[in-house]
Amino acid sequence: MSIGVAANGPAIRWGAAWRVRAGLLVRTLAFWMVWFAAARALFFAWHWKLVPVGDRGLVAQSFWYGARMDLSAAAYFTALQWLIITATVALAPRIVRAVLFGSALITIFFIPVITLTDIGTFGPWRRRLDASIWTYLASPREAYASAESIALGPLLGLLGVVLVTTWWAYGRTVRRYERELQRPPPAQAAFTALALLCTGFLLGIPIRGGVQWTPINESTVFFSRSEMANLGALNAPWYLLSSTLAQSEAPTSNPYVRMTPADAAAVVDSLYPQVVIAPQTVLRLAQPNVILIIWESLTAKVIERLGGRAGVTPQFDRWTHHGVFFDSVFASGERSAQGLVSILSGFPSIPNEAIMTRPRKAASLPQLGAAMRGDGYRTSYYYGGELAFANMKAYVLHGGFDRVTGVEAFAPDERNSKWGAHDHVVFGRALRELAHEQRPFFSTIFTLSSHEPFEVPVAPAFPGSDESTKFMNAHHYTDASLGQFLDSASRQPWWDSTLIVIIADHGSPLPALRSGADESVPDRHHVPMLWVGGALRVRDTVVHRLGASVDLAPTLLGQLGIRPDRFRWGQNILRPNAGGFAYFAHNDGFAFIDRSGWLVFDERSGRTVARSSASTAAHVRRGGALLQASFADYLTR
Repeated sequence: MSIGVAANGPAIRWGAAWRVRAGLLVRTLAFWMVWFAAARALFFAWHWKLVPVGDRGLVAQSFWYGARMDLSAAAYFTALQWLIITATVALAPRIVRAVLFGSALITIFFIPVITLTDIGTFGPWRRRLDASIWTYLASPREAYASAESIALGPLLGLLGVVLVTTWWAYGRTVRRYERELQRPPPAQAAFTALALLCTGFLLGIPIRGGVQWTPINESTVFFSRSEMANLGALNAPWYLLSSTLAQSEAPTSNPYVRMTPADAAAVVDSLYPQVVIAPQTVLRLAQPNVILIIWESLTAKVIERLGGRAGVTPQFDRWTHHGVFFDSVFASGERSAQGLVSILSGFPSIPNEAIMTRPRKAASLPQLGAAMRGDGYRTSYYYGGELAFANMKAYVLHGGFDRVTGVEAFAPDERNSKWGAHDHVVFGRALRELAHEQRPFFSTIFTLSSHEPFEVPVAPAFPGSDESTKFMNAHHYTDASLGQFLDSASRQPWWDSTLIVIIADHGSPLPALRSGADESVPDRHHVPMLWVGGALRVRDTVVHRLGASVDLAPTLLGQLGIRPDRFRWGQNILRPNAGGFAYFAHNDGFAFIDRSGWLVFDERSGRTVARSSASTAAHVRRGGALLQASFADYLTR
C-alpha cells in the first residue's frame, strides 16, 4: 500500500474534513457581518427623524466604523459554531448537524429579538439597549408601562419578517453546506482537531477587535461629535452583552455610609461652599487661548524644585520661574482613567472604580471642553495612543471637543512607541495645527511616553536598567519634548494671548526613594501644576495653597469668568480665603490632607492606617463624608 492510498478505496484527502469545517466558519462569519450591516441600516431607517439634518452625512461613516464591532460580534457567534464542530469532530455527521441546527435556531431567534428590541426602545429611551433591560424584565409592571410608548404592532410584524428572512438566508448561505460534513477517517482525526484549534485561536483576533493593545470597546467605534452617528455605530447584541458583563461587576449600593446623608451633605457643603467670590486674578485678558497639557505619571519626586531628583525635568524646572507654580497639589486618582476625569470633569476618584469606563455614567459628567466650547472656544484633544483605552474616546467626544486626534491619525513611521506616537511627535502636530486654529481655542494634550514600559526614542540620560531609572529617563525625554514645545510656542503669534496649564494625570510610586525608606501615600499623590504663557500678568509666582486635581476646572473657569456650577467636587484654589485641602480615594478608603495634618483611612478595617502626628478625628469625618457623598453621586449617575 502506497502512502496516502487506501488498500481498497480512493486516496485519503488530507485536510478535507478541516476545509469543510473551516468553510462553514467563514460562511457564518460573512453571513453575520452582512446581517449586522443590514440591521444598522434598519436602525437608521426607523429613527431617521432623530438624526439631526446636519449629522446625516455622518451616517455612512457609522457603517465603516461600526464594522469593527460587527466583526467582533460575528466572530463571537462563529466561535459558538466552532466550538460545536470541534467538540464533535469524532461524532457521526447527523449528530453534528442536529447540534448545529439547534444552535442556529437559538441564535437566529435571539439576535433578531435583541436587535428589534433595541430599535423599539431607542425611540423613547434615546440610548442603545443595555443591561438596564434586565431591570425592566424583572419588574413586569414597569416593563409594560415602558412598552406603551413603543410601536409594538409594527415592531412585532417587522420581527416576524426578519425572523423568517434570516432563517431562509442562513439556510441558503450556511446550513446547506452542513450536508458536506463527514466524519474524518482515523488518520485525519488528530490533524482535523489540531487544525480546528488553530482556527479557533485566529477567531480570537476579531473577537478582541484586532491585535492592538486595548481590546475593542464602545470608544472603538465612536468617531464624531454626533451622538446619533456614534450610537448608530454600536452593534446591538455586542453592546448588550458588554454592558451586562460590566453591570454584573458594578456596585449597586454604597458601602461607605458612616453618617446620615444630610450630615454628609453638610460636611461637603462646608468644604465646597457654593459662593461667588472674585478670585485672585492671574490673567491679563478675559478670554485667552488655553492649552491643557496632562503629563502621564508626573510626580513631585522628579521635580527638583519640589525636593525631587535633580536633573530629571530641567525644562519644567526652568519654566516654573516664568509662570505660576502650584506646589501643593495632589492627584485625585492612581490611574489615567481616574486622573483624566478628575481634571476634565472635576470628579473625584472612586474606590475600585473608574467612572470613565462606564459610558452612561461618564456621559452625565460636566467637562471642561463643553464648558469652554459653550463660551465660544474652538476645542481639540490630542493623544498619541489608542483612544479606545479605558473608553477615553467616548468620554472626550461627549465632552465637547470639536476635533479628537488619536494614534490612527499619525503616519506609520510616527507610531514609534509600543503605545503609539511618542510625545515629541504629538507636540509637533499640535503646534502645527494650533497655528491655524480658530481663536480662542482650548486644546488638551495628553502625553504617553512616560507610561510603562518607559520606552523612549532617545539615548538614556541616566545609566541603569531598573524601573526607577527607566521611569526617570522617560520623564527626562518628555520634559525635553515639552521644553521644545514651550520654546517654539513662545515664538508663535498666539503666545501673548495664550495660557498653558501643565498638570499630571496621577502620581507614581516611582522613582523609589534613595534611602529605601517607605514613602507616604500623600507623597505618591503629590504632583506639580504649572501655568505659563503670555496671557499671564504675573511671573515667577508660587501658590502654596493646598489643592487637588479636581480643583483645576473650577479654578481655571473662575479665571475665565465662566461659572463652574456643574463642577460640584472642586474648589477654586485662587479664591481669597479658600480653605485649602486635598482629598482622594485610596484603595478601599481615602486620604484627607489639610495644613494641620493628614491621614489615610481604610474602610475595610475601619481604622486609620497612616497619619501625621497632628491628624484628628475631624480629618476622618471630613474624608468620610466626601467618600460617602461622592460614591452616592457615582451610583445615581
